[in-house]
Formats: sequence, structure tokens, C-alpha cells
Amino acid sequence: MKKNILNIILIFTCAIAFSQVKIQPGIKSGLNISNLSNVSRSDSKTGLQGGLFLNIKLTRFYELQPEINYSNQGATIEYRSFSNDIFNSSIITRERDLVLEYIGLNVANKFYPINNLGFNLTVGPGLDILIKDNDTDITPIDIVFFGGVGYEFPFGLGLELRYKQGIIDVRDDFYDDYDYDDDDDDDYFDDTILNGVIQFSISYRLDFSK
Repeated sequence: MKKNILNIILIFTCAIAFSQVKIQPGIKSGLNISNLSNVSRSDSKTGLQGGLFLNIKLTRFYELQPEINYSNQGATIEYRSFSNDIFNSSIITRERDLVLEYIGLNVANKFYPINNLGFNLTVGPGLDILIKDNDTDITPIDIVFFGGVGYEFPFGLGLELRYKQGIIDVRDDFYDDYDYDDDDDDDYFDDTILNGVIQFSISYRLDFSK
């Protein structure tokens, strides 16, 4: 008898819990401001980012959000060379964008600390898969962690600011040859060169329950 009562209570509790779960797909798009760490004479570059997500509301204050995103990132790098004219030596400066395009698989954890207010905090891990670049020696994947703040409006529109940090060196042969900078041109250091991206996003959730 006691076992049956416990089973009924368990079923009732699970039914209440699942009845409060709300699932909403959505789309997002925005702007990246990216750079690479430990690269001298580098500057940030802008790029587009966007993707799809599935928002799963589990409790009043917590939502789980798997995402698949496209992200255009990298850096603007300044190269310097010396002219060979012995009568008029000079330094020639050129800039080039290192463009890295990734497909990202993220697991965002969203926390709503204030009841009935759309302000939220986001943290989570992700895996970035390189799909295109304009270099020949780029690591094909990156493991990333991100955090940010956002605001969700009742009608489905959302605004978010994130910072995403990669933890794998972008140079494909870095872990095979630690002394990468053989010619000592100061463009690379012994420290790892990592992706760092500030992301501004606008999102919209689709509500099929209405």
C-alpha cells in the first residue's frame, strides 16, 4: 500500500514538473567584434554571426538553450617590411584580415534572477568547427566558453551581449612545434594565440502554443 502511494506521488510530481516545461525554437543574428590574443600589431575585426536555438524553460529562473551558430571572426593584422632601396630605406606597412568562419554548437544556461523580469545571465560551453579561413595553418576546432547578459521581452524579442573565449591555439602546428616563431619577427610569441569575441545579438522566440 505504501509503495503504491509513493508511486502515485512520484507520478503526480513528474506530471506537474513536465507540465511547467515550455519549449520554444528561435532565431538569432548579430555582430562580432573579434581579436586574437598574443599577436603583436593586431586589431579587432567585425563580422556577422547568427543561428538557431531551442529554448527549454525548466523552472521559473532557469532555461536550457542548445544552439547552432555561424560565426565570422579573426583579427586585422599589420605586417611590416623594409624596402630594399639603399638610398631611401623605409618601412612598408600593410594590413590583412585573418578571417575565421566557424559553425558553433553551444549549450547556453540562462538564469533569471528577478521574477517576472526578462533580465538574464548566460553561461555555457561550446564547440566551434572551422568551415572556412584565408590561411593555411588553422586549427580545425576550438573549445569555447562564454558568458553574458541579456533581456527578453514578453513578445519574444531578445537582446544579448556575450563574450566568447576560445581555449585552443588557432595555429594548427602549435602543439607540434612550440617555438613557432623561428624567424623572430615578433608577430607570434610563445604564448598561445586564442580567439576572443564580443557578440551582440538580437533574437526572436517562436511561440506555437498560442
